[in-house]
Amino acid sequence: MLIRFTVANFRSFYQETALSMYPSKVQAHTQQVLNTGCDIQVLQAALLYGANASGKSNLIKAMHFARQLIVQGTRPKQRIAVEPFKLDSAAHQQPSRFEFEFIVDGCAYAYGFSVDSQRVQEEWLYQRVSAGEKMLFERTTDSANTTRIQFDNLSLLNAKKDEAFLNFVARSTRPNQLFLHQAIEENVSYFEAMFSWFDKGLVIIFPESKISGMQILLQHDADFKTAITDFLKSMHTGIDNICLNLVEEPDNFLSELLPSIIENLTPNTLASFSLPTGHYLARLNETNQPEVYALSTTRLSASGETISFNLFEESDGTRRLFDLFPIVHADNNTVFVIDELERSLHPNLVYQFIEYVLQKQATRQLIVSTHEATLLDLALLRRDEIWFVEKHPAGHSTLYSLEEFKIRKDLDIQKGYLQGRFGAVPILSRSLPIVEQVR
Repeated sequence: MLIRFTVANFRSFYQETALSMYPSKVQAHTQQVLNTGCDIQVLQAALLYGANASGKSNLIKAMHFARQLIVQGTRPKQRIAVEPFKLDSAAHQQPSRFEFEFIVDGCAYAYGFSVDSQRVQEEWLYQRVSAGEKMLFERTTDSANTTRIQFDNLSLLNAKKDEAFLNFVARSTRPNQLFLHQAIEENVSYFEAMFSWFDKGLVIIFPESKISGMQILLQHDADFKTAITDFLKSMHTGIDNICLNLVEEPDNFLSELLPSIIENLTPNTLASFSLPTGHYLARLNETNQPEVYALSTTRLSASGETISFNLFEESDGTRRLFDLFPIVHADNNTVFVIDELERSLHPNLVYQFIEYVLQKQATRQLIVSTHEATLLDLALLRRDEIWFVEKHPAGHSTLYSLEEFKIRKDLDIQKGYLQGRFGAVPILSRSLPIVEQVR
C-alpha cells in the first residue's frame, strides 16, 4: 500500500511535492480508511483535479518514470531519461528526486533516489520502526562515477557471507543503475518483496494502456470470466456474455501474421495477442493443428437470439471498461494509478465505476487524475481524498488537498470548485477571438 509519494524537479514539479495517503481526522466514510497490517492506516483513494496543463498527468508520469527505472533498469552507458523542470536554468544543474513510502508484508519502507541524466547521485532504503526509522542502505555516486553503498540493520541469514556478496553487488552497480534493480538482477533475495511492490503492486494506467492476457484468463479462470461479465452488466453496457470464438476463416492480416505467432507453440502453451482487428488466443489442438480464437462479446436480439460481436466493434467506452477491469479483480494491496479516468466514459458511468470500486470490500488503492466534476461529492469521497493541482505564475505545479480548506459539511463541492473557490480551474478570457467566415 502507498503511504506517500514525493517528487522534486521533474517536469512541471520543481519544488518538492508530496501526495499523501495518510487519513486526516475526517469521520466520514471511515470504511475508506484501510488497515495495512501495521500501525499505519492509509486512504483508499485520491482524486486529482486541475486545469489542463496544470500538472496532474505529470505527477503520474513522475511515478511511472520512477517505477520504470526501478523495474526495467538501464543499459551500460545509457542516458537516464529524466526530465527536470525547464523554466528555471538552475533546475538543470540539480538532480530530480523521487521517494515512495509504502507498506509490504506488514512493514513500512521509504525508498527513493535522486538522479540526473548521467548517474544515480543518491539512493536510499529505510524501514520504519516504532522508534523512528532504521537505515537499510544508502548509496552515493560522485561526479567521478565512484559509487559507495553503506548497509546497516539487514537481517541476513549468513551475515558474513551475505554481506560480502552485497558489497560485491554494490561494486558492480553502474553509475546509471539503481542498486535495488541490480540487487534483483544478482538474485539478492532480501530485497525481493520491496522490488515486487513496484513490479506487481504498483499499476499505472494511461489513456492508451490496454489490458493484456485477458484471453488466457477467460480460457482458464471461470471466476475471472464471471467477474468481468457481471462487471460489464453492472455498467449497463448491454453485453450478455464474453467468449472466445474459433476463427474459421482468418482475414488476410491475421493470416500473414499467424506463422510467426504459432511457430513457438507447443501442446501445453497458449499465445495471446492483439491486432487492429481484435484480441486473439492461439493454441495447438489435440491433433497438433493450430487454432485461433477471437475475443467476442454477445448480446441478445429482440427475438432472443444470441448475436456475437468482435471486441473492436464495441464502443470506445466499453473497451475502456475492459482495460479498467483489473482494478476490480486484482489482488489486495495493489495500488492503481489512472490518468484521465473519464476518457471515453459518460459522467454517470465514471461515478458508478468509482462507487463500484470503493464499495468493494478490498484493500486496493485508487489514485486518479480527472476533470469529471460529478465525482466532487462528499457522499462519495472524503475531503482528504480530493486533491487539486495548480500552476504557479512561475510555471511550476503545486499540489494541495481539499482538507486544507475550512468548508461546511453541506457545501456543494462541485459547484464551489467550478466557481473557482478552490483554485485549480482554467482562467478564461471573457472575450474570445471572432473568426469571420470568408465568402
